[in-house]
Amino acid sequence: MVAGSGPQVQHAEAMLLLQEVLDIQSRALLDGDVATMRATVNLPYRRITMDMDMIMETEADLELGMEAFTGSLRSLGVNHFIRLASDAEFLNDHIIEGHYVTHALRNATQMVPSYHNRIVLQNFDGTWRLIEVASELEAKRWPISLLRVAESGMLRTQKSEHDARRHTDHPLPVYQRFLDQLTSATVDQNFDAYIALCDLPYTSHGNNVDTLMASPEDVRPFFDLTVDLINGETADTFVRSADNAQFLGSDMICGYHKSLFLKAGETALPAIKSRMILKHTGMGWKLKHVTNAIANKTYPYGAPEPTDALPTHREIQERTKSWQTLN
Repeated sequence: MVAGSGPQVQHAEAMLLLQEVLDIQSRALLDGDVATMRATVNLPYRRITMDMDMIMETEADLELGMEAFTGSLRSLGVNHFIRLASDAEFLNDHIIEGHYVTHALRNATQMVPSYHNRIVLQNFDGTWRLIEVASELEAKRWPISLLRVAESGMLRTQKSEHDARRHTDHPLPVYQRFLDQLTSATVDQNFDAYIALCDLPYTSHGNNVDTLMASPEDVRPFFDLTVDLINGETADTFVRSADNAQFLGSDMICGYHKSLFLKAGETALPAIKSRMILKHTGMGWKLKHVTNAIANKTYPYGAPEPTDALPTHREIQERTKSWQTLN
């Protein structure tokens, strides 16, 4: 963002930066150039269609999606893939939100109806990269192997001054503060404070079990288990340490952390890898989804069984197809 510049200059700069990224991506998608596309995308990023809302976290899923999309363009005979920015603004110095229209042509013939998209870019060490994109496409699962435009779509949402990204461009401290609050509630054995940080219903996942936490009674076994683990016999210290966090919406943070259990300063249990999706409500940040790298096959369970593999959000979505999306 140009320091001290007016709205018109900032808008023009945002439009220019967005169009530059769109042009690079459009050529990469048409050519099947995975490396060039990868340079314009941050992981994780959020992919939304009219039927799907998913977080992409791995190089493999990104490459799978790009190969399928490029294959769809080629099957239609598309040789001109054009995406034109229609609006853009800086939400803060490091994030741009904008809209664009996609045109897929074979010579001068439109192969599918033109469709609208919403996109969010973030500046990472001087490079603008995609962190969120929503398209008026019909697609229920990844990858998008058939370019099918929805008959009706509503992607343009009213701009909100309450957009969390307008007030901070550093989600990691926000995520760590939330983890500290959640952990303090457990250490203090304050179940009411713990539940106040949960947006019920929320979903909880492990490597083998998916659970809908619809009521405080559903959450209580997990809370009690953790309290028992740190009562001094197994461990006497409990810490959640954030590794990474990313805004993936105006009211959403996706974060990654480790849960550490210590006794007399020494490791009491293997660290548990976790991902939490937080949603901002009128009462602050609340837990909406949590995934833990644990191998337990039931819930409730007697003790966590940590693993090295944290299931991806895409894997969770595949396992819970009938469940609600991130919204």
